[in-house]
Amino acid sequence: MHTPPSPLAVERTGGSSNRSSVRIGALAPLTRPGWVEAGQHLLAGLELAVREVNDADGIGGRPLELVVRDTAADPQKAAAAVDELTRMGVAALAGEYHSVVARAAAARADALGLPFLCSSAVLDALTDQPTEWVARLAPAQSHGWQIYADFLLGAGHNRIAVATQPSVYWASGTRILRDCLAARGGTVIELDM
Repeated sequence: MHTPPSPLAVERTGGSSNRSSVRIGALAPLTRPGWVEAGQHLLAGLELAVREVNDADGIGGRPLELVVRDTAADPQKAAAAVDELTRMGVAALAGEYHSVVARAAAARADALGLPFLCSSAVLDALTDQPTEWVARLAPAQSHGWQIYADFLLGAGHNRIAVATQPSVYWASGTRILRDCLAARGGTVIELDM
C-alpha cells in the first residue's frame, strides 16, 4: 500500500539517484485541506511512470527522479513549490489535482519558462492566456459541463438545481451549465452550500 510522504520535501527515484538524473517536480495535495486520496493516487501514477521509464534505461541512459512537493490545495504553497523546484533545477513539473491550485502553479511555471503537465485540473482558464509551457491531460471544464447539460436536457430535465461551494470551479461550472440550458429554454437554480 502506498504511504503518503510527509508534508516536507520528499525525493523519490525509480532507480539509482545520482547527479545525472533527470529531476521532475511532482505537485500533489498530500495533506488537508487538499483531497489527500486524490493526491496519493496522482503520486502513485507518477511513481509508476518513473519506474517504467527507468526500467527502460531512463531518458538517454539517465534515470528519472521525482522531487515531490505537497500543495495542500493551497495556491500560494503551489506557487512557492514551483519556485523551490525551479531553484533545485527540475527539468519539468507534473501533477496537481485541484484546478485553482493548478492555475497558480501554471501561472508561475509559465512565468519561469518551466514545462508543466497538469494531470487533472479542468478550469478553462488554467492559464490566463495560451502558453507553450503549460499542458493538461484532462479536458477543459466547459467541455465536461456542456456534455452534462446535453445529458440533462436529453433526459427531459430543463429545471436544474446545483448545490455549490464558493470557488472558481463551481462558479465557472454553474455559469457554463446555466448558459447551455438557457440557450435551450432551461433554467439553473444555484444552492449555496
